[in-house]
Amino acid sequence: MTQTRQRSETRPLPKAHDVRPRIMKGQEWLAETFRRSQVPGIFFVPTFLYSTLGELARDPVKRVLCHAEKAAGYMADGCAQASGRPGIVITQGGPGACNLAAGLAEPWMSHTPVLALTARTTGRYHGAWQAVNPYFGNVTKWDTDVPSLARLPDLLGEAYRQATTGAPAPVHLAIEFGAEWEEADFGEQMLDDRYFIQPAARPAADDAAVAEAVRWLQEAEQPLIVAGRGAITSGAWDAITALAERLNVPVATSLGGKGSIDGGHRLSVGVQGGYRRPVATQMVGEADLIVCIGNQVGGATPLKQTTPIISINIDPSQPATGQDYPHTLPLVGDARVVVEQMLAVVGAGEPAAHAQWVRHCETAVQAWWQAENERVASDAVPIRPERLAVDVVNALPADALVVADTGYNAAWSGAFMDLPAGKNYLCCEGSMGWAFPASLGAKVGAGDRPVVCWTGDGAFYCHLPELETAVRNQISTITVILNNHALVFDTHLLQGVWSQWDDVDALSEFTEMNFAKLATGMGANGIRVTDPRDIGPAIQAGLAFDGPTVIDVVTDHGAVAPVGMMATTAEGGWVNTPERIA
Repeated sequence: MTQTRQRSETRPLPKAHDVRPRIMKGQEWLAETFRRSQVPGIFFVPTFLYSTLGELARDPVKRVLCHAEKAAGYMADGCAQASGRPGIVITQGGPGACNLAAGLAEPWMSHTPVLALTARTTGRYHGAWQAVNPYFGNVTKWDTDVPSLARLPDLLGEAYRQATTGAPAPVHLAIEFGAEWEEADFGEQMLDDRYFIQPAARPAADDAAVAEAVRWLQEAEQPLIVAGRGAITSGAWDAITALAERLNVPVATSLGGKGSIDGGHRLSVGVQGGYRRPVATQMVGEADLIVCIGNQVGGATPLKQTTPIISINIDPSQPATGQDYPHTLPLVGDARVVVEQMLAVVGAGEPAAHAQWVRHCETAVQAWWQAENERVASDAVPIRPERLAVDVVNALPADALVVADTGYNAAWSGAFMDLPAGKNYLCCEGSMGWAFPASLGAKVGAGDRPVVCWTGDGAFYCHLPELETAVRNQISTITVILNNHALVFDTHLLQGVWSQWDDVDALSEFTEMNFAKLATGMGANGIRVTDPRDIGPAIQAGLAFDGPTVIDVVTDHGAVAPVGMMATTAEGGWVNTPERIA
């Protein structure tokens, strides 16, 4: 008999009743809704829903005025991921909404519930003021107009439901400008509180399919769990660790799934994929069975089509349900619930006999760390990023939340930061510059938890004005900048792949910048680190400071991150002239 696991709260049977009128202004009802949702912060760029924001003046919800719509969207994204509640971003329509649409690409790719509210522009004449309507359909799960205040309750309720059920995603409402000032009868309750959190529903998989999956795992000789971002969204790290220990199965993760098992656990092989620990990708290739838990299979989790796959995913449309991978057993359901179902089937018997495979994985991981030890322990100046990543983790408390940018920043943090199990790491899906504004939103959503942004100088430049936002709002994050005065990933690609051109460095190099001085000038705490022995003390100073801290770390320009394409052509990468990289 299938057991459907629901939340522990019990709800009384709703009773038919006479709906009493509740005449309110739209601004009052919206403010009341945001209070009910317990959203920690609202991120906005003027000018829309000012009256609603005014109604929240004495509420604990933080109203964060941002410098740019794209950054505001990233902050709402970070806040949603850290808090587990849909993030809220508000901008005007027209050009402002166009800017916001670009900022929703990240939460769309990461399956983060963000509620985007913009003004509905309905210019009566061709060429009317700001009468440009962006297309949100490619970056949202649901996008609709709210033509009147009377439709706001049911459409906002549907937006929350769409954002938090199934695979979470952003939603967008274009609300008629001025609707908040009007009055309407809000007597009928159209919003359900269960959709103010994610995941809003936790469906279980078919019991027969779960039993078959356990049998596959027990019969495989070299099984490997690959946990993705959905495992973190579901809070499945304890269940995944328990299943791995019961069946003696090693665990790799995608970058977004980092935290699905403690990084130092004996069964952890690390992050696989493009921005990876190479040994983890090697283990994916050697496995004779892959258990995908909450993955988007593709570029970040490349699997061989000939390898059998058990796919645990709340979204039945994911490729690893048989469309592109024919040897697949799909378990459609919430990641944590389905893994708990598997644990119930396994019971308390003897662990599966994968001892030789586990020793092979452990030995490979140990050999990788030994090979990297010279760089991890290096006292070289400029500072090696491997040393920086390890020292930052060693200086942080166990409950710290790391927010990492893309490119080399993703690879250094993914490979070298061994973090505890849990939601301790948020990563970028590909939009350079995301991490800094996302870390500000994450701090608003995470409360007292320390939040550390891990980014490069090129990425930090993208949304540098938001440092003033952090100062003004007293958002106490630590931003660690890997400063190599370049888009150094691109520099190394140019040097290693297109070195036949003259002056290729002009395509990716910056002038040198002291970000510590810049931060100090903007009212933040600026610290410049040029000696690796000062990394730990700088982190401690940032943790003690009441306000944003920027730690400008001068890093080795020639350090090549463990990115798949930066391997030599002989190793399956792109680089044909590695000797020219500096």
